[in-house]
Amino acid sequence: MIWPLEKIIKFRFFFVFFMFTILAISDSDKHFTTALQEYRKRLWRQLIIDDLKPFRDENQFLVIEKETDKLIDQLHKKYSHHQKLLLIKEGEQLDTIAFSQVLQGKETVFIIGGPYGVDDQRLKSEFPSLKMLSFWAITLPHGLAKLTLVEQLYRATTLWSGKKYHY
Repeated sequence: MIWPLEKIIKFRFFFVFFMFTILAISDSDKHFTTALQEYRKRLWRQLIIDDLKPFRDENQFLVIEKETDKLIDQLHKKYSHHQKLLLIKEGEQLDTIAFSQVLQGKETVFIIGGPYGVDDQRLKSEFPSLKMLSFWAITLPHGLAKLTLVEQLYRATTLWSGKKYHY
């Protein structure tokens, strides 16, 4: 059940915190470390960032296959009961309020593929309830994609707690 934002705000003192995980093929976010740390601090224990090492090879298709295998393996091992959201440029675009409603009441894992992407069809066949989301129809560096995602997670949690949307 998705509650309207007014009910979320009304019952904010009874809100249970849900865990968010970012599962990414990534080896460095060094340019975004300070900002990511700030949002991790604000989200306290609600956020886990689980980075998997990229597979290295000249063959893009092999890289996509191997990295998709890694993601599927981790999703089965650690996140089998989580809502799964794949960040992909072809995904659905949501505004902040709709995004917060998609997350409401669910342990959620966000999936970010490697530089060449992921085999979204394999992920979808492995996890039929997988949802695909997009920030824009552009490609972002992993660190910036994570930072944008973490900021929106923070904004969603502030909406749930009754704080203003814009401040």
